[in-house]
Amino acid sequence: MGSLFKARDWWQTRCGDNEEFDKGCLVLGNIDNDPSGMEKIVTGSFQGILRVYQPKQKGYKADDLLLEQELDGPVLQLAAGRFLANSNHTLLAVLNPQKFVVYSVQRTGNGESGHDPLGRQYSLAKQYEQLLDRLAFNFTHGPFGGQTQKDHVCIQTLDGKLNFFEQEKSYFTRYLSNPSGSEKSFLLPGILCYHAGIDSFITSTSTYEVECYRYSTFVSSSGSEDRDSEGKKLRCDWSVNVGEDVVDIQICQFFKTSGSPVTEICVLCDRTLFILKETGEIRQQQRLDYFPSCMFAYPVKQNIHNLLIGTQAASIMINNDMKLLWSAKTNHVPIALGVSTLAKLDGFITMLSDDGHLSCNYLGTDPATQPTQLLDTARELDYDDMDEEHRQLQQLIRQAVNAGKSEPDDHVQLQYECPSQLDANAPCEADTSGTSKFCTVRLFVSYTGKEDVENAILTISVPQPFELAQSSILIERIEGGGAPQMVPLTFMLSNDPSVACLTPTSLQAEVMCCYSSPAGEPLTSRCSFFLPMSLAGCAIPPVKNPNFKITLETNLAPPPLQVLFDDVIGNSGEASVNVFSFQYNNSSDVTILVSKSANRCRIQSSQFEALWLLIAELVRRMKIYYASQGGETLKIKYADSLPFQDYFQVVDTHFNARIQLAESQQRLSERAHQFRSIQKRLLVRFKDRNPSPLNNLDKLFEDTYRQLLGISEEVDRHQQEIAVASNVLVCATHLILLLVQYRFDMKKDDIKIFKHYLSPVVVDSPTQGWEECTDAAMTHLLRTSLAKTYKEAMSMPQPLQVPPDTNKLKKHIALVCDRLAKGGSLKNEKPPTKDQK
Repeated sequence: MGSLFKARDWWQTRCGDNEEFDKGCLVLGNIDNDPSGMEKIVTGSFQGILRVYQPKQKGYKADDLLLEQELDGPVLQLAAGRFLANSNHTLLAVLNPQKFVVYSVQRTGNGESGHDPLGRQYSLAKQYEQLLDRLAFNFTHGPFGGQTQKDHVCIQTLDGKLNFFEQEKSYFTRYLSNPSGSEKSFLLPGILCYHAGIDSFITSTSTYEVECYRYSTFVSSSGSEDRDSEGKKLRCDWSVNVGEDVVDIQICQFFKTSGSPVTEICVLCDRTLFILKETGEIRQQQRLDYFPSCMFAYPVKQNIHNLLIGTQAASIMINNDMKLLWSAKTNHVPIALGVSTLAKLDGFITMLSDDGHLSCNYLGTDPATQPTQLLDTARELDYDDMDEEHRQLQQLIRQAVNAGKSEPDDHVQLQYECPSQLDANAPCEADTSGTSKFCTVRLFVSYTGKEDVENAILTISVPQPFELAQSSILIERIEGGGAPQMVPLTFMLSNDPSVACLTPTSLQAEVMCCYSSPAGEPLTSRCSFFLPMSLAGCAIPPVKNPNFKITLETNLAPPPLQVLFDDVIGNSGEASVNVFSFQYNNSSDVTILVSKSANRCRIQSSQFEALWLLIAELVRRMKIYYASQGGETLKIKYADSLPFQDYFQVVDTHFNARIQLAESQQRLSERAHQFRSIQKRLLVRFKDRNPSPLNNLDKLFEDTYRQLLGISEEVDRHQQEIAVASNVLVCATHLILLLVQYRFDMKKDDIKIFKHYLSPVVVDSPTQGWEECTDAAMTHLLRTSLAKTYKEAMSMPQPLQVPPDTNKLKKHIALVCDRLAKGGSLKNEKPPTKDQK
């Protein structure tokens, strides 16, 4: 059937090879004065080839080309009209660069009835020609001066000269502008259109204006026959600044008032459509979301016109006034448009492209080739078969949705070599500040396909307090199937003291490569690796710091700590088989104690947040160690109660830091408002000739300024405090999630779901912070998966706003963990019903 919004080709052909056409190279009409009134299609190219077509049926036939003749010069514009005195026949006017020629298309032979189309012969007979002393640009024709039954011609040259012809006679010449006086000099010719209703010429100028000249003005002016002549100068009737290049001008009728049609001027510009009244007033304008190429106005019922607009995006728009009636795609960009009657069928859209594609199109879809079959209503419906078919279709839909789009075989590969130690010139034990610690990871980038990949971007994400000299790297070309390119990535501790003092939240760095395949499809590849632990700190002699401690139980005997942390201990000898102490770059220390008689590990530290990273590294390294041994799978258990008291103290510290920052910012805003008010009063008094006393305003001004500086420093201090509190909260949340996993023996999928509710990602925002988001997530769990009663499931959620305290949040977190301890599942999304107790 085809798309409803695509112009359907009824007839099409190609006008020659390597020929060029413009908007004036197409004309429709009964050019041979056939008594049947059948219209012909006439085209002329810049190569001087004139062709006449008459489509008679769908699809191009050889006999559709009635005439093809080479003229003396390029064809700039064509027109059909009554250009010969004492004759009402339709003639063909052809504009060449240096002459204007009028032809009559004559038919000879006995093929009038159509039974012998080869018996028809067409020829051009020259009636007269007018030589031009300047190069022509375009022309317009019509009954100038109100004369009927005749068409006069006005030719515009490249320098703005208008040549008026009355059939075979040259009438007079005028110039559109004159450099003398205050008038502007002529620069470039524009669109020229004749309005018979007001007997005026509408033209566009190179200054983005539309001007109107009455024909009587041309006749009466005497000083415009030559640019330097004296006499009555040519003045336009009105002028409108449209601010854009004019593509075309058409005379249209869009609506009626008081029973009489109203004629208006339609001006199509590069991005705007203007509707002008006959007096030059802009009645309406519309911004276009496309770039137009041409325009044609054709009449519909009751002398109302529609606008046919071609676009540079190979489509046509049909407008009535400013209302878009229809839009359709075309095969080529139209440069000239027309509406014709062919084969006794009305409404064919004739289009010509700049490379000679000529087509006659219609809107809508092709008719169905198969007749519609009637349903057999007498047959009984088999509902079992219908259900079976419905199930099969649902299964196919699920498979198609779950399968998704397969990954391409050719992709960018990312491989890395991460050292276990710091770089050779990076100190370890001597420099505990970590300011000169750095390590270089070698990243190898390659492409498995045969073609090259260009402009690939590497984005490296690294946790605080570490940083990279360049977080985004551009690779101009990756050779397909070639040797991998090595990209060095040097990681170091942040140079910012406020960031370097933070406790590391993770040692895992992630690299993502964004690129486009040779086919233009956007793709990504990624890899992750763990940085050396020595970058976060160094081993120290065993210390006793039992302020915070966590005990983990395993089913296997823990390996020696010197084996697990050999990359950190090295040859320093700062650890024994059962004791290992580690100091972060911010001087926080943590110690691991391994029981000699039982399979237990105790991790203790002076700071609660410092426990997280070493516990995570201990668990990860133990899993790697036992996986390499190939024996029994390691199982870890946490038997003690969850350290809620320590965790909630971290939450309160973070929340109080948010409140203090908000209060400081509010005081800063109030003092800033006071400072501006005092400034305004001082300025008003200083402007007076006789200023009144300041009344200690200057002292108040200085005191407010000092308060501004003090509060600004306080805001900076609170911002640093909230950054530290956020870092501590991230580490503490990671630790609680790990302990919850081992306390309740949760699987990976369950803990992954739980991390989305109790998120370790802390985003500090004045209006929506971590506390209110986490409280809403915990409340949602208690209303859905972990709801006990129907009443809990039907409770209304609270609005997301900054709470006055953290009591509800702490209560909800404890309640969620309690229900998880009693066997609650996070995968059960259905809340209890009213019938369930």
